[in-house]
Amino acid sequence: MKTIDIHAHLVPRSLWQAADAGREWHGFRHEPGDGLGTMLGGGRRTAFNSPKVRFTPEERLKDMDAQGVDVQVVSIHTPFFGYHLDPAAGPGTGARGQRRDRGHDPPVAAALRRASPPCPSRT
Repeated sequence: MKTIDIHAHLVPRSLWQAADAGREWHGFRHEPGDGLGTMLGGGRRTAFNSPKVRFTPEERLKDMDAQGVDVQVVSIHTPFFGYHLDPAAGPGTGARGQRRDRGHDPPVAAALRRASPPCPSRT
């Protein structure tokens, strides 16, 4: 029997890359502090209480193995849904027109392809 974690969050690597470079990420900015610091955006402050939010895809898979988890249902960490962005700017863009690839993080996508067997045909 497979063990499935149905409540797993992901903080996109692109957010951490922007934070490390001192840049904003779709209206969010990193503020150093205790632990991993906080992210400010959309009128909210989000603190992180686990170093796992910075895991690479490979670290996540190792952690899953250590916990005996076969599959995770992953969603973006809810404060980063981007509800504060201007929808009039159009799909795939932030309030200032910058590219916003929701849910697309190439290293995560590559790790998922390596870890997941192909889906059977539904014909």
